[in-house]
Amino acid sequence: MQPYRTIESDKQAELGRTVIPAASMSNWRRSVDSHPIYMTHANGARLYDLDGNEYIDFSLSYGPAVLGHSNEHLQRALKKQVDRLYTSNVNELQIAAALKVKAHIASAELVRFACSGTEANAGALRVARAYTGRQKYVRFNGHYHGGLDHMMGGIVPDPRNPVPVPGEHDDDPYSRSANTKGRYIGAFNECFMIEWNDLLALKRLLNQDGEKIAAVLMEPTMVNNFGCMPEPGFLEGARQLSTKYGVVLIFDEVLTGFRIDLKGAQGYFGVTPDLTTLAKALGGGFPVSSTCGKREIMDTLTRAEAIQGGTYNGHPLAMAAVIAAIEEYERDDGAVYKHIEKMGIMLKNGLDDLAKIHDQPLLVQGFPGAWTFVFSERKKIINQADGRGFDFAKTQRFGELLKARGVLTSHRFCISAAHTKEDIADTLARTDEVMELL
Repeated sequence: MQPYRTIESDKQAELGRTVIPAASMSNWRRSVDSHPIYMTHANGARLYDLDGNEYIDFSLSYGPAVLGHSNEHLQRALKKQVDRLYTSNVNELQIAAALKVKAHIASAELVRFACSGTEANAGALRVARAYTGRQKYVRFNGHYHGGLDHMMGGIVPDPRNPVPVPGEHDDDPYSRSANTKGRYIGAFNECFMIEWNDLLALKRLLNQDGEKIAAVLMEPTMVNNFGCMPEPGFLEGARQLSTKYGVVLIFDEVLTGFRIDLKGAQGYFGVTPDLTTLAKALGGGFPVSSTCGKREIMDTLTRAEAIQGGTYNGHPLAMAAVIAAIEEYERDDGAVYKHIEKMGIMLKNGLDDLAKIHDQPLLVQGFPGAWTFVFSERKKIINQADGRGFDFAKTQRFGELLKARGVLTSHRFCISAAHTKEDIADTLARTDEVMELL
């Protein structure tokens, strides 16, 4: 098929650059010379732009739209709540929404809502520090927990002393994209950064500095880079080590929560953290997040020893969205997830077959609800260091060529309840054409 013409979007981008930095609301969504596509409406798994082009959407707003777009149950709930209350007052829906979360997320004995995943992660760290009386925390290279100075980016010059510093690796595009001017000079002094899936490194670090460490913060699957899944025993080992050293284990389920499974990644893998952060699918696409966890730890908020505020926390529209979205996830014994698994496996198998036919080193990793793709000669990547040196230019080009032919990915194929066999077949036909061009 011919690449889409985006004349009207290009005009809007030109106007946008006069009032918006790089015509974009997030640096993650652009290159310096990007040409954003402006959408007008959506339905199911399809998006439509100003030029009338139709896209099969696997970006799903960077993950939240598990139900697809314009879900009727979610729409009705939001419209009903607009007529009742839409200012940020205390409302009974906060309790109903918290009970919905608690019913499915094993660690969620107490639930506090916020607006973004970044806020939820910052809140979880504060609670962990308040509970333990310790200051430092452990994070993992390639995991993304929001744009705060100490959470994003960095490199480790000496793995024996894994304190990150600002910097970049030439063969690691993530280190370059997450390196920023304006970072507070002492930001990285509060954390350690090691490679994920390296249980020995975590054990050494906790053995050496455990008395200083308040929390271990991780994505339970590495959804933002390479789609790495936990190696057998890693999550279980991290749980055991955290308990042994009195460290709060935090699962950042901003993307996996209510996407990988109704019970989140902790239910999917059978490993319960102390604290969990949720966002994205939590409200089916509405801006809402949560810090939730074990009562003993969350009671630092109950006693106001730790403070977590926010004008829009528990906003009635957000609470209506949480309740309606989870009701849809629960429907027919979790039929949403069975459908996503079926469509996701169909897509991955098709992509793997096309890569073989065209002799392209396309590596697709993750789980049926979110497949991450890179071009690499490796057959499996287990962490950020393991993936360094992949063909970033080809990976970028693959996504650009798909977008020009009406398939949106944002470096991941996220699957929704609205995707159909026809969507998958259409996507694979367009991917076949892109593979020829590559």
